[in-house]
Amino acid sequence: MRGNVLVLLMGTACLAAGGAEPARGTDLLPSGGFETDADGDGIPDGWRLAVDPADRHLTGRLSPEAHSGRHGFCVANGTGSRGSTLTSPAFDLKPDTAYEVSAWLRMDARFPQDTALLRVSAGGRSYSFDLTITRQWRRRAIRFVTEPGTTSGTLQFSQLGGQAERLYLDDVAVREVDAKDAVPRIPRTDLTGFEFPRHRPRVQHTAEEVEAIRRAMTGRDLRQHARVTAGDRWLEKRLHFFEEGYDFRKHFATGRNCSDDGTVLKPVVHPDGTCEMRCPKCERVFREEAHRATARALFNREMAVGAASLGRAYALTGDPRYAVRAREILVGLADRYRVLKPGMHLVFTHLTEAHTFLLSCAQAYDYICESPAFPEEDRRKVEEDLLRAGAEYFCHHSQTNGARNNRGAIHNKAVMAIGVALGDKRFVDHALNNHLSGFHALVGCLFLPDGLSWEGFGYHFYTLSGLLPIAEMAHRVGINVYEDPAWRRVFEAPLKALAPGEEFPRVDLETASRRFAELGRPLAFPSGKSDTPAAIASHNFDHFGLAVLRRGAGPDEIYLSMECGKEAMFMGHAPGVKFSLGLHANGRMLTPRGAATYGSALCGGWARRSLAHNAITVDDRDQWGRVAAGPDLNYVPHRLTAFAAAPGVQVVRARDDDAYGDVTLDRTLFLADGYVVDLSAARAAAGEHRFDLCYRSYGSLACGLPFQPRGGPLGAGHGYQYLTDARSARTAADWSADWRQDEGSALRLSVVGGPETEVIACASPDNTSEERRVDAVVARRWGEGTVFAAVWEPYRDRPSVTSARRLPVAQRDAEGVGVEVAKEGQPGAAVFLAAYRPGKRRYGDIELDGMVAAGRWRSPEAAPDYAHLVKGVLLRRGSHSLEATAPATLYVEQIAPDRLLVRTGSESAGTLTITGRLAPRAGVERGGERLAAKPERGQSLTFAAAADTSYEVTGVADWRRIRLECEGRAEEPVQPEAAPVAETSVREPAAEAPLAGRNKLRNAGFEINEQTHPGAANPWEARSSYHLVKFRADHEYDAAVVHSGGRSLKIPGLTWANEATRDGWIEQRVPGVGAGKTYTLSAWVKASQDPTRARLVIYGWNPKWGNDYEGGVSPMFDVGTEWQRVAWTRAFGPGITDVRVMVKREHQVIGGDVWIDDIQLEEGPTATDFAPDAWSESVLPP
Repeated sequence: MRGNVLVLLMGTACLAAGGAEPARGTDLLPSGGFETDADGDGIPDGWRLAVDPADRHLTGRLSPEAHSGRHGFCVANGTGSRGSTLTSPAFDLKPDTAYEVSAWLRMDARFPQDTALLRVSAGGRSYSFDLTITRQWRRRAIRFVTEPGTTSGTLQFSQLGGQAERLYLDDVAVREVDAKDAVPRIPRTDLTGFEFPRHRPRVQHTAEEVEAIRRAMTGRDLRQHARVTAGDRWLEKRLHFFEEGYDFRKHFATGRNCSDDGTVLKPVVHPDGTCEMRCPKCERVFREEAHRATARALFNREMAVGAASLGRAYALTGDPRYAVRAREILVGLADRYRVLKPGMHLVFTHLTEAHTFLLSCAQAYDYICESPAFPEEDRRKVEEDLLRAGAEYFCHHSQTNGARNNRGAIHNKAVMAIGVALGDKRFVDHALNNHLSGFHALVGCLFLPDGLSWEGFGYHFYTLSGLLPIAEMAHRVGINVYEDPAWRRVFEAPLKALAPGEEFPRVDLETASRRFAELGRPLAFPSGKSDTPAAIASHNFDHFGLAVLRRGAGPDEIYLSMECGKEAMFMGHAPGVKFSLGLHANGRMLTPRGAATYGSALCGGWARRSLAHNAITVDDRDQWGRVAAGPDLNYVPHRLTAFAAAPGVQVVRARDDDAYGDVTLDRTLFLADGYVVDLSAARAAAGEHRFDLCYRSYGSLACGLPFQPRGGPLGAGHGYQYLTDARSARTAADWSADWRQDEGSALRLSVVGGPETEVIACASPDNTSEERRVDAVVARRWGEGTVFAAVWEPYRDRPSVTSARRLPVAQRDAEGVGVEVAKEGQPGAAVFLAAYRPGKRRYGDIELDGMVAAGRWRSPEAAPDYAHLVKGVLLRRGSHSLEATAPATLYVEQIAPDRLLVRTGSESAGTLTITGRLAPRAGVERGGERLAAKPERGQSLTFAAAADTSYEVTGVADWRRIRLECEGRAEEPVQPEAAPVAETSVREPAAEAPLAGRNKLRNAGFEINEQTHPGAANPWEARSSYHLVKFRADHEYDAAVVHSGGRSLKIPGLTWANEATRDGWIEQRVPGVGAGKTYTLSAWVKASQDPTRARLVIYGWNPKWGNDYEGGVSPMFDVGTEWQRVAWTRAFGPGITDVRVMVKREHQVIGGDVWIDDIQLEEGPTATDFAPDAWSESVLPP
């Protein structure tokens, strides 16, 4: 029996005004317009403002700056703390109902954007959403569905400020909406009449499967089977049962890695039970409590796995020695599992406890529970003190820590194993049917309608590593969850996303294929090797935000992918890098993708940075990604603007105006005949910016430009510090670069000329290994906007594209871009067009009124070999045109002298008329079936065209016009442009006099701070590369650790993930110094952990080209636990109007706190003794 459970529709957000279906009904939120303040305290009636003590300067009051009405609400001087909150009055809600929350926000700030967090509390649960804020009023909206029993809710805004100096909020509303099509329908497995079978084992194997293993060993010694020998080693291995537990919060970040080189340590347990961790690389031994606890936790896990091996050996051989030893381990672990102190565990993460430890214990119990070697008293002890206690813990934990995320699958794998082992229906029901973390809830909610997990590719399979064992354990006791309709998509989706040659990782696809085949619905992509691999079509994952284009077959297949979603596809838990590009050809991946493991410094420092993914970066910094994780079903539709796959050309286009605030990014990719046309655009609302596109490919780089060496890395943060060995040249002409992988594979990048471009050839690390070099070319431009137009061509011996040129367009890139590509052996040329504003315009001799178009013409007057109009109403060249009465997608190809292929796109249905010279017997076929069509005197043919359908039209000698009268659609109105905004670029600073004296830095000794001089100006900014902390670094003024005076500045060694510390730096603008001079920066530094890595940076501002880091980024210094002085010198050329200095702690594994004191910037090539600065002396008493 099946039922339905109504669940949260997390984050189906409308991220721009007018972007979602309109909300219906009255506004349920009292005082959401902030118009009433009966008590005159500046806080709107019913609302509460709570200020975190750390947010000591935050103020919040009603303001005349409003979106509508007389008042809005203004928060000023916030730090972005989650502890400062603005909470709404309570409002009425109904259970099982969809609602929309909307708000208008804007900010005043030097930085172009910020994010506030909206938490919706309803029905005893709370859910978080990002609200991106820019300098113009924008409407932000989210949608949610209430749980059963919900009667009321509240809204809470937090992280108010950080980048915003003043944040304005107005017109907050809550309205009921119709979300019946978006609410996932979650089935249940009805266990009312279910009874456990009497056979054992049933957790990992059934008796039939065990017997099959025995039969496979007929004629051979069963004791030589690997599953028996795995148990043999545990018959004699010394066991240790420790009284102490493991505290993840205290021990994980420091107990697993070598502090010298970051290598993962190996546990050592001596015969007397003493423990240590040893580095396999440098042989150093670690015996601190964190290391001893880690060694104990790893050994406990190993013993549980050993118990399962012993149990399996017993099931195969019947030898009681294996059962006796397995019982000894289980009882020893049960003695200690429940008596540990709160917060302590036997193994080192809760995921390991569920994934390996408890699963192995349940398997061992299942194998030996009916053995005479397992007395009743011991059996009950293991059941109650280990298995049942573990299942109870993870039933609760799966609903909190594991609610609708990958961890829920891992937690419930243990719950299911214990339920099956003990024959406890309650645990089985929880693992299958819990509405937050059960099998069906995760299959229906964690995985999007397109089949991918919203958490990305790696977590898709990690989740499957929990869900598939649950499904198989259910199958072994007679429950078939493979009938869940959403379960099948979970296996099919990744196969559509995999590049050629990639294999389905981590999970047993063969078992899943067999189960679906047993139901009469085999998977379209069977497992196993095949001489003729199944062809996989291009696919648009329109909920996750991944487009995959494919062309060709076998060794000639080209695979092209682009991401535009909220979450990264190939980087673990990470915000998506918008427009990251992946290219596979010549039987290999040509462009890097993915990321290093969490614990690697490379992961946070480089591999997750926008720079590493062949995408545009703006003003030397990362894209601003999501803060609140979770599925968001309206996120991609507002960004993915076109996807069309036709035989002659395929195209994907996406745009995003949140990645860089008031700068809109827009990328269009065409996959044509053996090459890719890439139109990567950026356009600012106002002001000038620096735009970089870092092209990266495997192979040895060759480029004919006259490069000159540059000094040092390209920058100091956001990944630029990893771009080394730089050489640069400037050009406005066409240029190209080739990467040669080996004799059988190469890639050419042909960049079409345009504005003046600095081309920088450099080295970068691979995304997954710092040891592997990837050659890169950075194309750098400056202005209000630009379009990087390029052709990527994989080849083997030599390239076949002979030319690529830009077509003339009025007002150039601001209106649209056209590229013409000629290829050896093909007469004429192909043309690829993208419009950036609505309306009709000319690209050379071609007219386009639409979003995207492409075609190949032998001559301007000839009929095209193919033509493709995407979301447009007109594509015309000479006397041939594609037309529609409303934006539509049409494709035409001349497949024979008198035969046309005509394809319609989605939402492109209507009456289609072909005009030209037609034969008397002209007709229309679909799938070999002749359709009704109306000819007109040999000049036209009209027929009804369905959306997303292909037709063959015969008898067409010469066509002139193909026109679609769209079904029930008026032409879409032109979207109004955004309202004018304040200047968005970093302004050229006004001229100021430098400080008197030798030291040009203010507050160089950190004696002026909030503790000593409340309210005093602070010339230092604390920054990091992480948008998740709003690019801000935690810091404090420390009176206990100083080099001189009464204070130093401390940047704590905070980890961004596991044992990897994140970067952080302090920065100060130095007025009145720069052009044509040499300066030395010095600082006294010390660290809590030896070595902790730091840099010094001196960089300048050039108003015609942006930040100038050349020669200003020092090598990394290894900072020890004693004070030491570091220094760096650089010379500035002409054109520098401003200077900034930085002291930075870098990404690393096991980095410590860093203290900084007595910083000095002085003119000249050497550091002299520290001199107090004039600014501090003017503030401090004499």
